Amino acid sequence: MSDALLTLLKWCLLALMYLFFFRVLQATWLGSTTNVAVRRVTKARPGRSKKQARPAAAPSSSMVVLEPSHLAGRQFNIMGETTIGRAAGCQISLDDTYMSQLHARISPTGSGLLIEDLGSTNGTYVNRQKVTAPVIGESGDRVQLGGIVMELR
Repeated sequence: MSDALLTLLKWCLLALMYLFFFRVLQATWLGSTTNVAVRRVTKARPGRSKKQARPAAAPSSSMVVLEPSHLAGRQFNIMGETTIGRAAGCQISLDDTYMSQLHARISPTGSGLLIEDLGSTNGTYVNRQKVTAPVIGESGDRVQLGGIVMELR
């Protein structure tokens, strides 16, 4: 091979290595800032003073696993803000390869359960509609998190 071709290949390899490291840093940075932003938004509630009472939460709701069959029938009570994912720190921790470590957050409200996707890779779906903003789920709605389908009750 000629020296010019070898030099060109070296520069291409170097450029690919820098691109790879840039993408790793970008994914790490965006992942950490997204989680912080979500926490700030959910904790800061403009227009509500600390002295005002919060609206009464709905009676304890639950989610029942429909699919996959080896988890079918498993029931989870939703009493307060609940995170769902593969991480051990989640209130509902499920071992599913299509579920993110912190996949979704569910919170009881006066009119149902507030369902939020936490930037998961495979998305959260309510009645086959992708959740892009917080959604209120009602009894009978189906929630899909990765490969797991649950029904709200």
